Amino acid sequence: MMMKLDSELLVKRLSEILLGKDIEGLDKDLVEYIVGLLTEGLEEITEDAIEEMMGPFLESVVCPDEISQQAKQVVLDMGSSLNSSLLNLDAGTKKLKQGLVNMKLDSDLSEADQDANKYLWGTDSKVHELTNASMEQKLKSSAKDRRKERQELEKARREFQAKIEQQREDAAGEVAAMVLPDYTSGRNERDVQIKNVSLSLDSGCLLLDSGELKFTHKRRYGLVGKNGVGKTTLLKAIASRQVDGVGIEVLRHLRILHVRQEIESKGGVVSVIKTVLDSDVERLSLLKEEASILKRLEQDSENISKEIVGPIEDRHKNLKDSGIDPKNIEFQDDLKRLDQVHARLQVLGADSAEARASMILSGLQFTPEMQTGPTSALSGGWRMRVALAAALFIEPDILMLDEPTNHLDLEAVLWLESYLVEYNHTVIVVSHDRGFLNEVCTDIIEFVHQRLTYYRGNYDTYVKTASEKIKNAMRVYQAYQDKRAHMMEFITKFRANAKRATMVQSRIKAVEKMDIGAPEPVEVETVWTFKIPNPEPIGRPIIAIDDVSFDYDKKKIDESEFLLQKINFGVDLTSRIGILGANGAGKSTLLNLIMGQLNPIYGNCTVNARLRIGHFTQHSADKFDLRLSAVENMLNLFEYAEDQEMRCFVGKFQIQGVDAIKPMFLLSGGQKSRVAFASLAYQKPHVIVMDEPTNHLDMESIDALVQAIQDFKGGLIVVSHDQYFISNTCSELWVVGGGVGTRFRGNFDEYKKHTLEKTRKRVEASVKSLSTIND
Repeated sequence: MMMKLDSELLVKRLSEILLGKDIEGLDKDLVEYIVGLLTEGLEEITEDAIEEMMGPFLESVVCPDEISQQAKQVVLDMGSSLNSSLLNLDAGTKKLKQGLVNMKLDSDLSEADQDANKYLWGTDSKVHELTNASMEQKLKSSAKDRRKERQELEKARREFQAKIEQQREDAAGEVAAMVLPDYTSGRNERDVQIKNVSLSLDSGCLLLDSGELKFTHKRRYGLVGKNGVGKTTLLKAIASRQVDGVGIEVLRHLRILHVRQEIESKGGVVSVIKTVLDSDVERLSLLKEEASILKRLEQDSENISKEIVGPIEDRHKNLKDSGIDPKNIEFQDDLKRLDQVHARLQVLGADSAEARASMILSGLQFTPEMQTGPTSALSGGWRMRVALAAALFIEPDILMLDEPTNHLDLEAVLWLESYLVEYNHTVIVVSHDRGFLNEVCTDIIEFVHQRLTYYRGNYDTYVKTASEKIKNAMRVYQAYQDKRAHMMEFITKFRANAKRATMVQSRIKAVEKMDIGAPEPVEVETVWTFKIPNPEPIGRPIIAIDDVSFDYDKKKIDESEFLLQKINFGVDLTSRIGILGANGAGKSTLLNLIMGQLNPIYGNCTVNARLRIGHFTQHSADKFDLRLSAVENMLNLFEYAEDQEMRCFVGKFQIQGVDAIKPMFLLSGGQKSRVAFASLAYQKPHVIVMDEPTNHLDMESIDALVQAIQDFKGGLIVVSHDQYFISNTCSELWVVGGGVGTRFRGNFDEYKKHTLEKTRKRVEASVKSLSTIND
């Protein structure tokens, strides 16, 4: 007989020892978790078992050895007391065993009774045997093995936490950081070709094996591959020049900048435009050096006025006309260095720096007031735009953008496309936005199976070329298989025929030669799809928005100043509505009004009482408790569901076997998205409301989502900057801006042209406005 430790008493005693010492990271929840493991997992209460169970947790919070020993001794003492109780209990049970027990053997029973017993206990088939085998296998799994499994899970949790902390540290860096190049190295090459490149994680996991980096000057590359393949790691390695390979020295004299997809810059009191200007550390360094040289030269000559200002050419001419003795060596050295500084400043466009910075910020939807305002007043999404603006302003030789569209609205995405198409240096982009890749990229780099494969053309061309390549490879491999099978058939048929021995040997050699140069088998990945159940029909109206006005400032009285003013439109089960507009125009607010999360100040939002609305956002995967499994999270969301039913349902989304029951922090980003898709589909919605659904999804997941929506027989309302997604799911476009919502009478391509022209005019006006403010 086995008795468990008293969990309540153990919590109380361990809390008295551990929680009274103010150890960082050690709280009551951790104590209760440790006690849970001790009471459920200890098969035997020994010093080694207690050390193995408690040690890792106490070490993780740096608990002093003296306190750790006290805590372990408490558990050991309680265990000893428990063992004594068990011994006394065993003495009592022995008396029961000494009594007479009358058990009739099966051999004493009639044949009919024996058959009945076999049927009753399941021994008439192999069920009993299999059950016993299963139980024996479970018993063979020792307590040590189970502790090992728990320790591996805890190790995975720590690795996950360390990864999160590292990401936070990486994201807390400068707005745009760049390693200054060494212009004395190389021969000013602009093309990059590095061979035998290998890349690994700190854990030793190999990401790239003997790859080749090939970047031609002024070409724009799209780096594509599944989430987790190592795209971001590769960009970081290139930016920091931590790439090993033949030809790496070519990177030393190039300005290389990597803009991450997430940044948690705290901002500052300096203005947005000054933050962008100060991001070019080379320009700042040269300006400081110029000021230092000018100061020395002023001390050498009274003819050099302190009013040496204006364009660089004028400043340089004034210095040469200063009348300084040409034999003055120090002056000539300073003048020579000043020549170099001015030449480099001209290359960097120092004279037009502020106008360029303002133009870039305006294109990214910054108003003149926002440009002159402090960075600290901006939200995280807008600070990401500052980081992007800084990178474009620096204009590096190799610009690497990691998911640049994630924090942009469609207007800013369209402007960025037009800007990058005219960019005069090399661009490498990681993006899930197929439309963006089609517009920007001249080449595609496929990162798969630890290899880099280069394709000419945009993303659609790459898809077509890669598909043809796979088909050709399959034809070649099938031809090899058919020819080999034909020859093997001859060999098998005539192997024992002496007259044809020579022919058989000849074919055997031919087969061996074929096998040496045989093409590799072609692996064709299964295209993943899922279905959203079609809802039952319901009567109209489904959703009706009548003269709705809303603003978050309840003190506003004038309706013309509201965020949304007199909005009117309707939604039914055939609607496919795409809502477009700049960030802050009120798109998400309109969605919240539709879902009843906000109440209009004026007007009415009428929703059918039987309507089920499915809501999916870029943060849908964040609603899950990552400590729980996918099945447990789904059961928490849908309490009426049964465990086995939910396992079968998430299995349709390729969350199967162990993946369905292990903590979600061990799942990949794509797997978490599939769980989010499962939660959407399980609701069986009549109308789906989506807010930037494609952010953080890989191409495969986006394609699956597009296909599911196209097959869905219900309504759709979506806010998205993803051109491919909107073009393939929406038949009706509404534009929100200036307080009003109006339907755009035209297709998506016409809307793009209209928006680009409007943005061009706004940028010109913004630059002029900022110049007026500065004057």
